[in-house]
Amino acid sequence: NRNTNDPGSTGNTSYGWYASGSTGSNSDVQRLDYGNDTATASPKGNLSATRRSGCPVGNNNYGYSMGGETVPGSDPASTVYRLDYGNDTATPTVKGNLSRARKSVLSAAGNQSYGYAGGGRDPGATSVVDRMDYSNDTSDMVVKGPLSSARYYAAASGNASYGYFGPGFGNGETRVDRLDYSND
Repeated sequence: NRNTNDPGSTGNTSYGWYASGSTGSNSDVQRLDYGNDTATASPKGNLSATRRSGCPVGNNNYGYSMGGETVPGSDPASTVYRLDYGNDTATPTVKGNLSRARKSVLSAAGNQSYGYAGGGRDPGATSVVDRMDYSNDTSDMVVKGPLSSARYYAAASGNASYGYFGPGFGNGETRVDRLDYSND
């Protein structure tokens, strides 16, 4: 298991998965078994391209890794990969893109139906929020209401009804934005 930082992670009730990272810029996907969490994470199907700092979101069936930086070159990426939890030894498949390429760790939150990616850099801080419809994940993501200010390297979390996007670099604020999924 490789030494990484800035990996993207997602999971369901039984397992957690993390993909790529910036140390060595790789395409690794690792799975942690919550029922045997003292064991070393096991390698799974790798991303089809080397990338770092992808943003994760997911539901009970799939995990998605969005954006980040292509390697070599560190150009912002718009690619979205889908990991099928039921077949995690397969290479994650490429799905619909972000509305525009972004890097430096976007923030993401979602529920069982939709995933939202907010902020990032392209190249400066942005307030863009994209929505992925899990039932139509081959379509490009749709731009929704923006964050109140541009930011990157922010944390996000959510529940079935709301997503919360914390402060990050680029805005000098301590504000937390709440996204109402029913009025996005």
